[in-house]
Amino acid sequence: MAKSWWQKSRNRKGIHWCAWKDLCLLKENGGLGFRNLANFNVALLAKQGWHLINYPDSLLAKVLKAKYYPKSNFAEARVWAAKGLLDKGMCWRVGKGDKISIWNDLWISGNEADRVPNQVNNEYIKLVSDLIDANNRRWKLELIRNTFARDTAEKILQIPLAELAHEDLQVWRGELTGEFSVRSAYKLLQESSQDPNDINLQTSTKNFYRKLWNLEIPKKIQITIWKISLNLFPSLKNLKIKRVLTDDFCPRSRQAEGDGCHIFQ
Repeated sequence: MAKSWWQKSRNRKGIHWCAWKDLCLLKENGGLGFRNLANFNVALLAKQGWHLINYPDSLLAKVLKAKYYPKSNFAEARVWAAKGLLDKGMCWRVGKGDKISIWNDLWISGNEADRVPNQVNNEYIKLVSDLIDANNRRWKLELIRNTFARDTAEKILQIPLAELAHEDLQVWRGELTGEFSVRSAYKLLQESSQDPNDINLQTSTKNFYRKLWNLEIPKKIQITIWKISLNLFPSLKNLKIKRVLTDDFCPRSRQAEGDGCHIFQ
């Protein structure tokens, strides 16, 4: 696929100006949004894992459980490559709270990336149900404020509790509906596989790329602007780096390198 993108024509090889993984980055992160097939395959596997977790009584779930994890559930099994993705993307919607570990599960809005640190020696506080007054369906205000940091306590108290107790639900945090989608799972996987330094760098340029790809201009012009913004074009300096040329000085001035800054100044 990379060869097809960069080649000039059927009989002429093109120069690969950047790695395929960079082309697979989201457009807002400086890539072209090409699909990373390995990550997309994991997202598809995660879709099946989502169904196994939420529909454990289905025929498929029963067959796979009998073969691969007869003595445990899917969440505890390690036979799926998508398990890590599901761990990152799934969180709990509080019902009764008796299935949710306070310290080991994701359940507080705004704390998707981290579990709540256990800084309490109270062995009686383990499940979210321990924080709920089951009779009045209210949070135990004093217990929560005495147990957690102020910001964490306020986030817990903002979680709505239904008047009628229902089972805890596992939902997908990548969608407002809470339903799993391959699109949001793939996006989460792409973002989590990026170098942290690259993510910080892209934060300041996301708006530029969003505006670029939303412009109503020919795609060829958009691609050209994209190449220039990332220095992915055949300047003399870049051609020397690729060992196409041995001299990268401007043939007119002979006083400066033929790089992007010199060309467009």
